[in-house]
Amino acid sequence: MSATAAVFLLAIILFALGAALLPARSATVLAKVPRARGAAIALTCLCMAWATWTLYVHPIDFLSFLTPTTLIVGGLILTPLICIYLDNLLFARALGGIMMLWPMPVILLTRDYLTTWRLVPITLGYISLTLGMIIVFHPWTFRCACEALAEDPKKRLNVAALLLLAGLLCGVAPLFFGKVLGQ
Repeated sequence: MSATAAVFLLAIILFALGAALLPARSATVLAKVPRARGAAIALTCLCMAWATWTLYVHPIDFLSFLTPTTLIVGGLILTPLICIYLDNLLFARALGGIMMLWPMPVILLTRDYLTTWRLVPITLGYISLTLGMIIVFHPWTFRCACEALAEDPKKRLNVAALLLLAGLLCGVAPLFFGKVLGQ
């Protein structure tokens, strides 16, 4: 995947999330999301598959003793165990994991562009990474944030506007890859 395609995909996802928060009925969905069991299991499976693939493609030195087969089998064994034993606020933990995983490929793809515009997806990636760590280590903050957004339409619209703006910036950034900002 090219850097342009990765950042355009990110733009589409951010734009879709922002648009999903605009209707009033999104408040009821937000109130139910932290405890949605089916969505949590699906997101956990995606997160574990992505983490396993990442370790397979980009091995970490202190885990070098793990063979590719061990990684895959470990991922297959850990996924149901996580779903069974970490079922409280599982959606928040899985979402936090995804938020920590997606910046790596985008940052790796965009770091070679000598332009200031590459800072848009990289900055959003580091913000997502930080928020993902907060959500994984303190999953109740996600539940509290969802409740606050569900109760206050003004906060929900502000978050929607921020997501739409981030999506717009990510959509525009690849058009200027290879050009220095201000030239």
